[in-house]
Amino acid sequence: MNEETMFKIISHNHANKLISLSGTYLEQNESENNLPIGLAYRLAEDPYYYTSELPLLLSILEQGRVVGVAVMTPPKKIILSKIDTDIQAAVVCLVDYLRGIDVRIPGIVGPAVEAQTFSDCWVEGRFGVSVKLNKRMRVFEARTVADLSLSPGEMRFAHTGDGLLMAQWIVGLSEDIGEPVRLDSAKRRFEKLIKDQELYVWDNEGPVSIAGVSRPMRNGTTIGLVYTPPEHRGKGYATSCVLSLTKKLLSDGYSFCSLYTDLSNPTSNSIYTKIGYVPIGDALELDFLAER
Repeated sequence: MNEETMFKIISHNHANKLISLSGTYLEQNESENNLPIGLAYRLAEDPYYYTSELPLLLSILEQGRVVGVAVMTPPKKIILSKIDTDIQAAVVCLVDYLRGIDVRIPGIVGPAVEAQTFSDCWVEGRFGVSVKLNKRMRVFEARTVADLSLSPGEMRFAHTGDGLLMAQWIVGLSEDIGEPVRLDSAKRRFEKLIKDQELYVWDNEGPVSIAGVSRPMRNGTTIGLVYTPPEHRGKGYATSCVLSLTKKLLSDGYSFCSLYTDLSNPTSNSIYTKIGYVPIGDALELDFLAER
């Protein structure tokens, strides 16, 4: 049996079908797969939650057994799960499938080995296409939190009266991470976060820091959108906000919280470790660039 017949790509027309076939596989490494799992659950509720185009939802099978998943919400990057087999062989099959349906792939996000392998295969033989490393990341997980002293203030839900300030902070965060967004886009994101009650503020006589919840899964959820504006930094507000939010989510019944950190930012990595987060894997975000 050759590799072509060993592997099969199944395209799903609804996220519920991907979850039905591949959910159990993804949950074997739920924290490390938090991005594809969380996206699938969101897209099961609303296929257009992230973009105005229908998502690409792919299961990778080897002799009938699920060994990986790929999810993309065009025009964003493709998201790859951990792959539980010969990574090179599985990725070659996936790339052949994607080339066969002539889909534009602007980049890849996934576990470090899987993402690098996909990148190498995607650009092989494609003249005029180069790869840019956008970010080295680490996936962390917390099942308990440390007993730390908190900064002055308290955590609360963001509310509509915070709107303009929160939108400005979302713009500030997006600039910090090199993915700038317009103010109107930030306002729309804030409105979604408010509607879903997923944005929390550390308030010390006014907002001083934020953290958001995203992509809830069967057993855990993900924390992101952690931001403190420059004038409030160095006072422990982000640590207090993330610790309090993690503690709340665990007490609400989640088994764990996960998050991504940028390895180029040692401050955030040390903050999360202090709170009780432990590293469970590394990930890469790579861009594919067409040379002009």
